[in-house]
Amino acid sequence: MDVDLGAGDSTRRKVGLTGSAEGTMDVIPMEMYDSARAKIAANLRWLFAKAYGIDHIPEDLRDPFYTDQYDQEHIKPPVIRLLLSCELYCRVCALILKTEQAASLQSHHSVIQSLDRKGIYVVESDDTAVTEEDLAGVPIKMVSRTPERVVHEARANVCTP
Repeated sequence: MDVDLGAGDSTRRKVGLTGSAEGTMDVIPMEMYDSARAKIAANLRWLFAKAYGIDHIPEDLRDPFYTDQYDQEHIKPPVIRLLLSCELYCRVCALILKTEQAASLQSHHSVIQSLDRKGIYVVESDDTAVTEEDLAGVPIKMVSRTPERVVHEARANVCTP
């Protein structure tokens, strides 16, 4: 396996992978690994893949983060706008429900109610219900937006990232 230093950032290294479609992947040393960022990135990728299809995620959503002039990482404004709107959640919920009811999804509240009627509950880690205010409020609460917060009696595979 060949290891080259990544351009500009000594903490990330490009690793050549035989047979990989892209050919390389970023490897981050364990002491530099940010599990919270990785969890947010994985959850956003899951949401985008469900909403648009794995091969049709818009280019500007494929990497949801940017680094500012102070070297701080943030979620891109277009991603924030999508998370605050109900568009992504309506798309994913429509795929999960697969009924005529899916056409009436137009708000966070209608998504939460439709899932609830199907026995799929959207909850925080302490089992409190996620509300429309949680999903539409600024600043955004990323914990309310993770797929693992969706609880189904049978743990349906549509809810796993």
